[in-house]
Amino acid sequence: MRVPLVRVMILASAISCCIVMASSTVPESLQSNKLTTDAESQEVLSPPRQITAYLGEIPGLINADGCGPFVELVKAIDRADPEVDIYIKVFPISRAMLGVSIGRADFGLPAIRNNATLNELPYRFSSTSFGFVTHVLYTHVDKPVTRAMLFDQAQTGRTFVIEAIPDYMPIPTEPSITIERSLLKLSYGRIDGFIWAQEEADMMLKKLKLTNIRREFFGDFEDVFVIQKGAAGDEMDAYLTRMIMQLKQTGELSQIYQTIHLSYNDWQP
Repeated sequence: MRVPLVRVMILASAISCCIVMASSTVPESLQSNKLTTDAESQEVLSPPRQITAYLGEIPGLINADGCGPFVELVKAIDRADPEVDIYIKVFPISRAMLGVSIGRADFGLPAIRNNATLNELPYRFSSTSFGFVTHVLYTHVDKPVTRAMLFDQAQTGRTFVIEAIPDYMPIPTEPSITIERSLLKLSYGRIDGFIWAQEEADMMLKKLKLTNIRREFFGDFEDVFVIQKGAAGDEMDAYLTRMIMQLKQTGELSQIYQTIHLSYNDWQP
């Protein structure tokens, strides 16, 4: 039996009305809850913020294969903040610092604070420090140069060729290409001195088995991060300050830093 077309149209209209009426009777609280749940779901599914860290290669502390105590420090920051993913890349030190300066990286390591040259640098240092690193002055046993002599160059008129990282030193220095190269140049008498962080330089000194090198304490400097100048640097500075404080409170920072730098060890090759 064929159902008249008019009856079909009336039945369809009635069903539509029932659906509309049923939807309009859903309590606003339930509708509101649904919207809140959707928003919460979107928040949970939001991807972590990506931060890029450029680390300058220092054998034993920042190795080319992406391991070492400084790398572990950055990984500890990454673990402490589930809302962030930190991507670590290892380069020669000069390239790592350049990457921060031009905005390819959010922060960099290693660095020691030197406010004397801050205005001349294309980057700046973090407000917070995570420790102190001892630097040693290495000179030739036959031509010893002391720390006092280096700071008196302007008064005495004597000048010395000292290799280090110029941006970090309170005295005029020439850039060191590698620790090994600088120590060998010093051993051959081609430069007057070499200034570097104790652990890294001592490790290479022992490896090379050089016995014509003299060691002297040069100074303790604050270990800091390198960050950009401007608003991006301000934001990263606040973030790193918060994360270092968190690692200090849990005791994890102290455990990691003991594998990075120690107080001055007075010995001679």
